[in-house]
Amino acid sequence: MKKIILGILVILIAAYLIFDKIKDDGLSKEFIQKQDSLTHAVDSMELTLAIDNIKIDSLNQVNIILVDKIARIKSKIVKVIDTVEVEKIKITNFKDSELVCYFNNRYPKDTTTNKLPLAQPVLLATAKDLAELDGANQIITIKDSIIVLTESRVAGKDSVIAFYIKKEDTYKNIITNQETQIKDWKFQYNALQLQNRKLKIKAKIGKIGTGLVITGLVFLLVK
Repeated sequence: MKKIILGILVILIAAYLIFDKIKDDGLSKEFIQKQDSLTHAVDSMELTLAIDNIKIDSLNQVNIILVDKIARIKSKIVKVIDTVEVEKIKITNFKDSELVCYFNNRYPKDTTTNKLPLAQPVLLATAKDLAELDGANQIITIKDSIIVLTESRVAGKDSVIAFYIKKEDTYKNIITNQETQIKDWKFQYNALQLQNRKLKIKAKIGKIGTGLVITGLVFLLVK
């Protein structure tokens, strides 16, 4: 009987010594540091996203302003065309002296002040052409302004697209970091579950060993 008790005690002591190395370490320092680093990175990227959204909103607002400016400038073209037509009608109704005066005012150094009745039809047509030329020059200037504003709109749109591409990359990085966090937490959870089971076995062995020791001592004392 003594040999049996001693054999059991030896086995229990050996098992306890093996499981005695198992300690309730909890979350490792490295794991906590890595999780903190990933969380900080995600927070930083979310802040970047918020800033990018503000910039995109600002660019969109500028685009709205540019669209309004372009619309208003385009309306000037219509006004110029209407003005030219009015000017041509006015020229058509010029008297000879008024037509000569018109050219004198336009080209003071190159125009004779004498009436040239035979040249009046030519002068009349030329005056209308000059009115159209003035209108065309104004329209060109207006269209140049429209081109500049349109180029600004295109540049703004390109910037918005670039921000959206950047946001997409940022979202991908956030997802990657969060997936890493989840993966590490799962691994850590499984490790803690295994550690917990081993600690339970260790506790049971300790209780059984203690019970057997007490039983053996009682048996020896009684005997």
